[in-house]
Amino acid sequence: MVKYEQRKAIIGLKDKGGAKLSTALNAMATVLRATAGDKFRVHVIDADGFNATLTQRLGERNEAGQLLPEQDAVRGVLKADLFKPEGVAPLFGALESDARFVMIDTPAGGLTKIDELSENLGASQFIQHIVDCGRQPIVMVPFSPDVASIRGVAKAVERFGASAPIIAMRSMVGVKESDYRLWSADNFQDQYGRQVGGHTRAAFEAVGGRMIDIPALTPGSNAMAEALSLIYAQAAAYIGASWQTYDRLNVQQWLRAWVFELQKVADLLGLEDAEWRAF
Repeated sequence: MVKYEQRKAIIGLKDKGGAKLSTALNAMATVLRATAGDKFRVHVIDADGFNATLTQRLGERNEAGQLLPEQDAVRGVLKADLFKPEGVAPLFGALESDARFVMIDTPAGGLTKIDELSENLGASQFIQHIVDCGRQPIVMVPFSPDVASIRGVAKAVERFGASAPIIAMRSMVGVKESDYRLWSADNFQDQYGRQVGGHTRAAFEAVGGRMIDIPALTPGSNAMAEALSLIYAQAAAYIGASWQTYDRLNVQQWLRAWVFELQKVADLLGLEDAEWRAF
């Protein structure tokens, strides 16, 4: 049985773009909604008011393919904006729902901006509101092999290590595990004698951080799904002239890979005994 009483708020945060946070949360929402069925609900909030990538890829559309201005929280994506005062309030309101999961996507710079939600409110107050709403906060930070991206993990550890579990999401899009030299290496020095490498991972593990991978989706299939306005759950089953069997199977296998990754943190999600579905 799924432990339905364990309500979660999953907050995706980053400062540097390019590590596929929106794609990751899109896939996670797809898998969690498929796994939920009619047993529990998963609400998704897009707090990137400029790009709105998650809304574009997961939002509800009308028969003409246009995004609905009013989105159903269970099937679509709710709107917020981390960088506008009027766009922050919906984040606090969304946490008050009785949905099993509330997932929040934020834009580049969100890891810093979360400390400046208003003149009075910052990350500490946001985390406290999550707890007051009967939810466990979970911070998810994507990273790629470069220094700036890995620094985001260090910043999350410094900011949230004592107040929320942290899941680092290692992007495997266009890279190999061996490319993560700065993550896995022991401490070493740069040409100026400054310590580089090793310490972020040590700090992350010291606070009990968990890591999952962001699986790579074949770029051509991903591009076609976007062009055809197929959300990933649809793309895994869609049959059409431009959408090839090759594309459909690529998306299916990618979502199954996401099931495997989420099962690594099933205890944090309260889904240890769930009957997982990919789409």
